Amino acid sequence: MTTHLVGRFLDLVVDPRMPHNFLATWLRSRGPRRMMSRSTASLGYRILVALTFDVEQDHNSDGRESASSVSSFLTNVQHVVDEATIFAEGRLVEANSEQLRSLEERGFEIGLHGYRHELWGSPQWYLHDKPVPNEGKNSLLKDSLRAFRTSRLHRPTAFRAPSLVADDSTIRLLVANGFGVDSSLPSHRGVLPVPQFVGGADGLVRIPVSVDPVPSLARRTVFPYYRFRVCNLKTLKEMDRKEFLEYTTRIATLQEALGFPPHLVLLSHSWEFSEPLSDRKDYSYRSISNFEFINDLLCFLSKNFSVKQTSITKLAAILRKSYDDLSREGLRVR
Repeated sequence: MTTHLVGRFLDLVVDPRMPHNFLATWLRSRGPRRMMSRSTASLGYRILVALTFDVEQDHNSDGRESASSVSSFLTNVQHVVDEATIFAEGRLVEANSEQLRSLEERGFEIGLHGYRHELWGSPQWYLHDKPVPNEGKNSLLKDSLRAFRTSRLHRPTAFRAPSLVADDSTIRLLVANGFGVDSSLPSHRGVLPVPQFVGGADGLVRIPVSVDPVPSLARRTVFPYYRFRVCNLKTLKEMDRKEFLEYTTRIATLQEALGFPPHLVLLSHSWEFSEPLSDRKDYSYRSISNFEFINDLLCFLSKNFSVKQTSITKLAAILRKSYDDLSREGLRVR
C-alpha cells in the first residue's frame, strides 16, 4: 500500500462525519449546542456578511477541465454584487486580468485560490489528489504572485486553499509571504464558525466559511454519516427561508457567546452560475439565476437583521479588534 493510500485511509479513520466517530462527534458538539440553545441573537441584530466566490476551472461538472464559465461569471458578478472577495486560481489570473482589474476598481477584493486546484494539505480520503510538497507550494505561490503582478493587480493578502485543505506548512508559507487572511479551515468537518489567530491580532486571521457546528444525520445510499451544513450555495438552496433564518440565528448566537460579532461567510463557485454541462443530479442547482438567488437571500437577511456586506479582509480587521478586546479582558482566544 502506497504512502498516499495510507494517508487517505488514516484521514477516513479520523473524519468526524464517519459512523465510527459518531459518539465522539456528538460529545464534541454538546458545548456549542448548549451555547446556541441560550439564544441571545435576535431579529434586528447587526450581522456582517462576506460573500466569497472561488473562481476556478469548471472541472467538477463533467470531468473535463474547462474555464468556459469564468469569463461570464466575472462579467456578471460585478453587475449583481456590491462588495465581495474573489478567490482566483493563479493559473486563471493573467487570462482574465482585464475583468479582475475592473472588479478591483469597483471595490472587490481579489484573493488567491491556489494555482491549479491542487492539495495544500494532507491526503483526503475522498480525493485522489496527492499533497503538494513544500517546495512545490513555494513555487506555485511565487507563480501566482507573479501572475498578479504581471496583471497589474494588488498583491493578494487573502488565501483560500482548494477543497478547504491547508496544513501547518501552508499556514507558515502564507505568513512568510505577507498574507493576512486565510479561509481554508475545514468547515465541512465541523470547525466552530469563529476566527482563529496565528501570531496574535497582528498575525494571520483564519476565518472559516460559516457552518452550523452541530451535525445532522444524513445518508448516502444506505450508509449513514454526520453532515455539517456549510454556508455554501448548494446547501443554501436546499433550505427554505424559515430554516435559513434559524440557521443564521444559531451561528450568530454561538459567535456572540464566544465574543465575536455575528457574521456569515458565504462560499460559491464561479461555475455554479452557469447552466449544467451534464445531467448529473449533484449539479442540477447550477444556473445563471443563482445571481438572483443570492440577491434575494441578501434581501431576506436585510429584512430580519441589520446587514452590512464586507470583504473578508475588512471582516478580519473587525475580528482582530474583538480579539484585542477579549485579550484585554483576560479571556482565552486562539
